[in-house]
Amino acid sequence: MFAVVNHLYLNKPVDEFRDAVQNEGLPLLQSLQGFRDLYFIKAGDDHAIVVLLWETGADAQNGASVFGPTWFAKNLAPFLKAEQQRSAGPVIASSQSLTS
Repeated sequence: MFAVVNHLYLNKPVDEFRDAVQNEGLPLLQSLQGFRDLYFIKAGDDHAIVVLLWETGADAQNGASVFGPTWFAKNLAPFLKAEQQRSAGPVIASSQSLTS
């Protein structure tokens, strides 16, 4: 399993993005090979943490190349008030079965 963690600082309240992430972003991600899960976390009124879980690093890379320039670019990027902070790497311990 491979995880990508993004910190997003937004110029609108995080709560305003919940429905779009749940109803539009998540279905697109679910259509991508290797996608396992998404967590959209409200860390503050204007700070969201996004955790994406993928089968492999290659799946994460492919997902970013599809999701980033399309849905993310239209629905989240215009509302960033600072550059996103991204970390990624293989998951080495989990309560779930690790296949990769």
